[in-house]
Order: sequence, then structure tokens, then C-alpha cells
Amino acid sequence: MKQTIFIIILLAALTIGSAEAQQSNYIHVSVDAGLVANTNRDKKFGLGGTLGWLTQDNLLSLNPNNYISLNVKAFNNPYGEGKILSSIKNDADDAFNYIMPLAGYRFTQEGISDGFFVEPRIGAVFGASYAGLAFSPIAGYAVQQFNFSIYCDMGFAGKESAIRKKSFFTPGISVAYNISLN
Repeated sequence: MKQTIFIIILLAALTIGSAEAQQSNYIHVSVDAGLVANTNRDKKFGLGGTLGWLTQDNLLSLNPNNYISLNVKAFNNPYGEGKILSSIKNDADDAFNYIMPLAGYRFTQEGISDGFFVEPRIGAVFGASYAGLAFSPIAGYAVQQFNFSIYCDMGFAGKESAIRKKSFFTPGISVAYNISLN
């Protein structure tokens, strides 16, 4: 137990120290639309969004144009009588909702504001009585802090979700803006 606490404190200190040393920090805000490809429900379309933090890679030093990312993504796929907004937090069985905390690494062509980028992300997925491993790679093009991209959310668990499957695949499109914190 003491070793675990020591490791957590050490990782927190390293993260805080590296965050203070960063030269470029951004808040990433996106709107995401996608289709739950393998659902057994009547509707596949859903909407969601991502809130994240992008920080210039001074820790791994692979390339100063690359960024480390921490994100929280939420997605709502209503089915039956469910609606996009009203099915988010109600007691009815009318939507497949999930939240994904994700960590990633953004490989960029010319930095955060312009050019192509690819960002593999990994984390966890949580839904109503559903939890598992999540992957959510994203690729796109940035123009003056705006990101236009495609993604594929994937979740894998040992238990069935609201779509009556143990896993899900949600390909989609995303439009985002990166707000500079400097």
C-alpha cells in the first residue's frame, strides 16, 4: 500500500513539474458525430463531444511539434423513443451513453495550428452498468487551431452494454478548436 501511494505521488510530481515546463498548452474542445456500427438497436447515429488538454512534448522529446493529450469524451446514441438531449440522463432504456477518459500522443506535421495529425488514444470506457478498455484513434487536418478529423471509438468489456454487445465500434467525424493557454 505504501509503495502504491509513493508511486502515485511520484507520478503526480513528475506530471506537475513537466506541465509547468511546457511552452505550449491548449484546451481542446470538440463536437463529435458518429454511427455505432455494431448495434442491435434500431438507430445507429449519435452525438458527443470531447474536452481535453494538449501539452507540447518536452517530456519524451520525440519531436517538439508533437503533443501529449489527456481527454474526456462523452457520446450519446439514442434508440427507440430516445432523443439526443433528453436521453442523456433519464431512467428510461432509450440510449447507449458512454464516457471515455483517454490519454494520447498527437503526432503533428507542423505543430498544433496547421497540418495533418494522428493521435492514438487509450483509456477506459464507462456506461450504465458497463465498463471496459477503450481505444479512440483520431486523424485529421488542422487549420488555424481548428481540427477537422475522423475517429473510431472502440470499447471492449466482459459484459453486454445497452447495444446488446460486449464491444462497440463508433466511427465518426469531429470538429474541434484548440484554445491556447499561453
